[in-house]
Amino acid sequence: MSIKKLNYLGQKINRFNGLMLASSIIMVMIMLITTNYANSQILERNDLSKQLKIAEDEMRLINATVSELQTTQRIESESQRLNLVKVQTNDVFYLDDSRDTVALK
Repeated sequence: MSIKKLNYLGQKINRFNGLMLASSIIMVMIMLITTNYANSQILERNDLSKQLKIAEDEMRLINATVSELQTTQRIESESQRLNLVKVQTNDVFYLDDSRDTVALK
């Protein structure tokens, strides 16, 4: 091989090395950007899952409160259905005329 061919081949290899270095740097940057995006999406999903669990817990508490508030009405209706002793309503005061909302003494 002649020296001209070797010099030409050396220039091609140097140019190829530069392209490989640049493409490697670009690929690493793309990898870092996609990894960062994926991590931020995972954190957001975890935060939404946490908020969903909190909302479910609050819903259970609200349902428990509703069932506690309905117990006097249920006892009264069940006692009437079974022809039991009438529920003492002396301690029940209606807050308005609709008789939907009560307060116990």
